[in-house]
Amino acid sequence: GQYDPMLADAECLKVLTEILTSLDIGNYILKVNHRCLLDGLFEACGVPADKFRSICSSVDKLDKSPWQEVRTEMINEKGISAAAADEIGQYVRLSGGVELADKLVSDAKLSKIKSAIEGLEGIKLLLRYTDLYGLKEKVVFDLSLARGL
Repeated sequence: GQYDPMLADAECLKVLTEILTSLDIGNYILKVNHRCLLDGLFEACGVPADKFRSICSSVDKLDKSPWQEVRTEMINEKGISAAAADEIGQYVRLSGGVELADKLVSDAKLSKIKSAIEGLEGIKLLLRYTDLYGLKEKVVFDLSLARGL
């Protein structure tokens, strides 16, 4: 069938919250991001396209490692410039809701990159759906999320 963009994603998040809530595991947050946004972010920061996935794997470590370690890995092991790593760092440490996505749509660098705008529009739509499902307190847009995207 044909569905509105991001609707199935929002429905999956709704089902997941129902399951997690029924398991009574305590407080939890579901983090979301968009592959197109990450690709656009890397492009905007000057990362060569052939290094996107490699840098993505570094960014993914932010949930367990401090920014300085991830930055060092991107520069010394993955081979991007310190300037590019620093620009990436300004973004991947951000998290929030629709307000953050709205702010990033008008960001001087990201607004020039088609894939970044596509990803941000997708995230905004997803967050609007999750708000309609009553999940505003459970779903967070996190730019450091890179695993599985």
